[in-house]
Amino acid sequence: SPKNRVVVDYASKAAGALVLEKSSNFDGTSNLLTGDNDKYAIAPCNEEGKYVVIGLSEDILVKQLVLANYERYSSHPKQFQVLGSQTYPDAPWIVLGTYTAHPGNDAQTFDLVEPTWARYLKLRFITHYGAEHYFTVSQIKVHGSTMLQGFHEQWKESEEEVKMVIEAVEGEDETDGLQEGDEDA
Repeated sequence: SPKNRVVVDYASKAAGALVLEKSSNFDGTSNLLTGDNDKYAIAPCNEEGKYVVIGLSEDILVKQLVLANYERYSSHPKQFQVLGSQTYPDAPWIVLGTYTAHPGNDAQTFDLVEPTWARYLKLRFITHYGAEHYFTVSQIKVHGSTMLQGFHEQWKESEEEVKMVIEAVEGEDETDGLQEGDEDA
């Protein structure tokens, strides 16, 4: 059942994800993929154009992104943009969404309005909360489906639709049968 389904983080090192590119002063970006709440990526707040490019191990139908910050004495992400691509480095980047995080030391979940296939993700950090010298991000997670899972989900949905049509047709046949029987009486 869907409640028991395991949610995979496709942006974790364990799932084969890698940081492929980052802005010049954004240090420790590989920590974003480890799941260790005590590690983080850090950059001076005054650095313009903070970003990171993450390579997923395969094409993923990206449905959800989780951004976490557990560092107390730093500025936190406020507005950020997520872009996706099927190729890298000569990527035609597609904007998947621009989001606003709330202030605080926790993980926040952002659903994509329209789930999109991507192999590479670029996160641009546009604004931040706080006036600390450093800006930090602790973790980035990506939830979605692999191509095989996507096909399986579509197959199950199609199977359920067929079942509903069959039940509706059988229900009509029974109603028709009752009406015919009533006329003969």
